[in-house]
Amino acid sequence: METMTMRYRMSDQDVFYGGGVVNGARGLTLMEDCAKRLMAKVFSNVGTMTKVKKVRLYEPLFAGDYMEFKARIKRKEDNKALIEVRAFKIIEYPENPEYPSSVDVLENPP
Repeated sequence: METMTMRYRMSDQDVFYGGGVVNGARGLTLMEDCAKRLMAKVFSNVGTMTKVKKVRLYEPLFAGDYMEFKARIKRKEDNKALIEVRAFKIIEYPENPEYPSSVDVLENPP
């Protein structure tokens, strides 16, 4: 099965709302980037996304969070592919950090 993994740290430039909250659309844009990289890897062409079947956002994203995006091809027919992309928060910025560079590595990423 063809897969692609991409990691990204949310920065202050990604913040859209007060309190350091990142707009959910930013996460969706990064998921699309991961899917396009997978398409380039498999088909040597990024292609065009024609439809999104389902989107579910469970956790808010904050500046300082490390995200891991995993894309995989579930089904491939001729020049079409059904791609599943999942996002996981693998590291987050602690609520009351001891040091400015402190992070919490999540054992079970949401």
